[in-house]
Amino acid sequence: MYVDPQALVAAAMELESAATRLRGIVSTAQPTLRVLPAGSEEVSGSAANYFNTISGSLASSTDRAIEELTAAAAALRKNAAAYELEDQLTKTSLAAAPI
Repeated sequence: MYVDPQALVAAAMELESAATRLRGIVSTAQPTLRVLPAGSEEVSGSAANYFNTISGSLASSTDRAIEELTAAAAALRKNAAAYELEDQLTKTSLAAAPI
């Protein structure tokens, strides 16, 4: 099996870029996701509370998605480094082997 460490690093960069874009989108949209009650009656307050609860759930989910993207990128980078190290050790071992 052949693993290209540079491909793993490139994939990690794409995941980090996606996390950065998502973070930017969420921070830009955050102020518009809060709803004020349309009136002072109970229905308006209840509707606003419902939408704000959903907004909070969205924020929580996107925060978790950003964490997962970042963690996956870190795992790819770690594995890329491990493959590069193992390849280097194998090259060194083969070069030192008597012919």
